[in-house]
Amino acid sequence: MDIFIRSILVSVFLLSLSCNPQNNAENDISYSDIENENFESNEIDLINSSISKFNFLALGDSYTIGEGVNENERWPNQFVEVAYENGLDFEKPEIIAKTGWKTYDLLNAISQTNFTQKYDYVSLLIGVNNQFNSRSIDEFEEDLNKLMDKMNSLKKNNGNIIIVSIPDWGYTPFGNSYNREVISSEINLFNNSLINFANINGLKYVDITEISRRALNESNLLASDNLHPSGLMYLEWAKKIYETWID
Repeated sequence: MDIFIRSILVSVFLLSLSCNPQNNAENDISYSDIENENFESNEIDLINSSISKFNFLALGDSYTIGEGVNENERWPNQFVEVAYENGLDFEKPEIIAKTGWKTYDLLNAISQTNFTQKYDYVSLLIGVNNQFNSRSIDEFEEDLNKLMDKMNSLKKNNGNIIIVSIPDWGYTPFGNSYNREVISSEINLFNNSLINFANINGLKYVDITEISRRALNESNLLASDNLHPSGLMYLEWAKKIYETWID
């Protein structure tokens, strides 16, 4: 009986020796797999944390704040969507603009804003209210130089600035009670100042004025107020601005 019991114990011992290494190996493989998964996960997290979205500051007046349309139809918001469709990821644009603002209104607003960051992209679309209120070209150009200083202080070292032309409101039903030729002539003068300003400062300039003049025959390009652009026109602006600025 003793011999039989000893033989059973020896068998159990040998079986345990043959099983334990296998179990240890299995445990080692399992732990290694978890360790690799954790490493890969941490590596992905590090990569993701190093990828940041571009930020964008849009400066202007009613044409930038999107008078008469929903927020998602404003041209800066649609510009971000166009960029995303082309593989560039932007944060929601920050907009400093208000209906009726002239250049000095925008300057005052910038001075009163507490900025917490600098920007990869800065746009400027201003001047229609200077023209509408018969402000002088000289004043406009002086304010542009002041705005240039502001924009340089707001953009990152490798940041980009674009100047957007002034739309022609004379080609709208609202403009019918005014002299369209005079309005267009004055808008052209202000835009010529913007072109010179962009050239002097080495900035990109995009002409969206010709798109705005199509509103005379394409009512779907206007918002319900028959003065400001519709989301459809803003989309055309956004695409052209993207092509000129980034593409």
